[in-house]
Amino acid sequence: MRLRVTVKRGLEVIVPKDYDTGRVPDLLERKKNWIQIALEKAESHRKFFEPKPVWSVPNRICLTAIGSVWHISARETDVPWVAVRELSSDRLLVFGAISDERACRAALKRWLMRQTKVNLVPRLESISVRTGIRFRRSFIRHQKTRWASCSRHRAISLNVKLLFLSSDLVDYVMVHELCHVVEMNHSKRFWDLVRRHHPDFRKQDTHLREMWKYVPHWASSER
Repeated sequence: MRLRVTVKRGLEVIVPKDYDTGRVPDLLERKKNWIQIALEKAESHRKFFEPKPVWSVPNRICLTAIGSVWHISARETDVPWVAVRELSSDRLLVFGAISDERACRAALKRWLMRQTKVNLVPRLESISVRTGIRFRRSFIRHQKTRWASCSRHRAISLNVKLLFLSSDLVDYVMVHELCHVVEMNHSKRFWDLVRRHHPDFRKQDTHLREMWKYVPHWASSER
């Protein structure tokens, strides 16, 4: 049996005929660090294989994690910057130099950071209370290849792209990082702790690796 990671197909598990597939989860667990590094490397090379889409301001943003859909109006104005204004609970106005892709993406990402602070940081605090695992600080990032991270100083960073995941996946990511507050590794003790607070972690962990493709182009890392 062998593992292969490619840009187009992601992680592939290649097994001989009549192989006992019940052994696959244990192998994936042992090779977790290698898999993560290989997937990150493949993601960094994706830009060389995919054509860059023609830029336009999105007409709708769906933040699945918090169950909200925003409809967008765009207005070109004679200023060198771009800003985002909330007109109502489901309408956004993007105005300024909207033909400038870099400026638009930066403005929309700032808006995502505000949404993360308002909606996801309180959720992290709630899960921390529920699990009894306390963290020291939280940060909001725009990470390229990680949904979240935990430092040795017990600080948890949340990626704004979590907003595009389902609510249950967001909860799993937060449980995962909180468990790193206790175990800064991927040892058996770490996974036992994850299982205690999120029994369905194997399914969620596998699903999570496929979710980058659902992040909108404008919210992904610039090429």
